[in-house]
Amino acid sequence: MSGNKEATSLAKNAVFSVIYRLMNILFPLISYGYVARKLTSDYVGRQAAAVNNVSYFIILGSLGIHAYATREIARRKNDKKERDKFYSEMVIIEGILTLIACAVFLLCLELIPVFRADRLLYLICAISVTTNILNSDWYFQGIEDFKFIAARSFLIKTLSLISVFLFVHKPEDIYIYALIGTLSTVLVHLLGFARAMKDVHLSFRRAELKRHLRPLLFLALCLVSTELYARMDVTMLDIMKEHSVVASYSYAQKIVNLIIVTLIAVTAVFLPRLSYYFVNEKEKFNKLTKFGADAMIFISIPTCLGLAAIAFPLVHVWLGAGYEDAIPCMIILAFMIPLKCIGDIVCYQVMMCAGQESFLMISYMITLFVNGINNLLLIPKYGALGASVASLISEIIVFAIVIVRSRKYQNYKLNIRNLIVTTIASLAMFGSVIGFSYLVEPMWLQLVGGILLGGSVFAALTILLKNNFITREVLKAYKSML
Repeated sequence: MSGNKEATSLAKNAVFSVIYRLMNILFPLISYGYVARKLTSDYVGRQAAAVNNVSYFIILGSLGIHAYATREIARRKNDKKERDKFYSEMVIIEGILTLIACAVFLLCLELIPVFRADRLLYLICAISVTTNILNSDWYFQGIEDFKFIAARSFLIKTLSLISVFLFVHKPEDIYIYALIGTLSTVLVHLLGFARAMKDVHLSFRRAELKRHLRPLLFLALCLVSTELYARMDVTMLDIMKEHSVVASYSYAQKIVNLIIVTLIAVTAVFLPRLSYYFVNEKEKFNKLTKFGADAMIFISIPTCLGLAAIAFPLVHVWLGAGYEDAIPCMIILAFMIPLKCIGDIVCYQVMMCAGQESFLMISYMITLFVNGINNLLLIPKYGALGASVASLISEIIVFAIVIVRSRKYQNYKLNIRNLIVTTIASLAMFGSVIGFSYLVEPMWLQLVGGILLGGSVFAALTILLKNNFITREVLKAYKSML
C-alpha cells in the first residue's frame, strides 16, 4: 500500500470512527436529558446502579478478548485461512466465558441483597450478558471496517431513541427503559455476528485454544482492573449514598466519558495499523504515534477547559432540576479528558503494540488500589465530589506510570510550542465563556452562546498564534483524502 493510500484509508477510517463516536454522544445526550426528567433522580440512580453492576458480568464474559482479538485480526487480515481459524477460536473462548458469567450472575442474584432488591431490573439488564458470545466488534475493527460499525450504530441508536420517546413517560417505566437499552445491545451483537458470518467460515475442528491463554490472561487482568476502576465509583456510591447521589455522579461521569470516547475515536483506528508498523516499519510507527499524540493535545485541552466552562448551564439545560450536584463533579472529571486522550495513544496503544500487557496490568492494579482507598476516605464525607477527586488522582497516577515506560518503545518528542499555543488559546476560550455567562441570564443562551463564543476564540487564537499542527498535519491529511 502506497503512502498516500495508507494516509487516505486512515483518514477515512478516522472519519467513520468519529461519526460513530459522535452518534454515541449525540443520541445519549438526547435520551439522558429526556429520561432524567421522566424518571426522576431516584429512579435514574436505580437504573444506573443496575447497569453498572451487571456490566461486571459482561466484563467476565469477554475477558481481554476485544483488545487482543483486534490486534491479532489486524495481523492476520491478509490471510483468510488464519483469520477464520482465529475467529472460530475466539467464539469458543467467548462461549465458555459467557456461560461462566451467566452462572455467576444467577448466583449473585440470589446471594447479594442489592441484586435481590431490584431483581426484575437486574434480570432485564443481564439479557445482554447472554449474547456476549456474538459480539464481533473486534473483528470489524481488526479488518478496519469502520463504515459498517458507524452505519449499524446509526440504525440501532435511532430505533432506540424513538422507542424511548414512545414508551418511557413516567418513573414506573424504568423497566421499559432498561429493556430498550438491553435490546439495543443485543441487536448490535446480532447484526455484527450476521455480517461477520459473510466473511468468516466457522470451524471448530483442530482449535488451538491454549496458545491464546497467556496473552488473554494478562489482558483479562488489565481489563478487569480498568473496568473495576471505571465502575468502582458508582458501585461504592450505591453502597454508601442514596440513589440521587448516584444519579448526579453517573450523569457527570457519562458526559465526560462520552466526550473522551468521541475524541479517542480520532486515534482509536490507529491500533491495527500501529500493530503492523511496530513489527514491520518502525519509522512509520513513530510518525503515526507522533501525529496521534499531537492531535490529542490539540483537541483534548480545549475540550477539557470548554466543558468546565459550560458545566453549569449544561447541567441545568440538559438534566433540569435535581441534578445540581453533577456540576462540580463534571468540572473535576473534565480534567481527566487530556490524560485519557493523550494516554490512549502514547501509553495504551504503544504498550499494546509492544506486547507489554503485563506492565499495563500491574499499573492498572496499582491505580485500582489507589482509587479504592481514596473512595473509602472521600466518599463518606464528600459523596459524589469525593469520588470525582479520587478518579482524577488515580488517572494522574496511571498516566505518569505508563508514559515513563512507554518511552522505551517510541521516539516521540513533545512539541512544546504547540502545547503552549494550544494551552494559551484554551485558557482564553475558558475566560471568554465564563465572562459571557455573567453577562447573560437565560441558561440556554449561556450554553449555546458560550459554545459558539468559546469555539470562535480558540479558532482565532490558534490561527493567529500559528499552531503548526493545523497548518502542517491536518491540511496534509485533508489533501490526502481529495
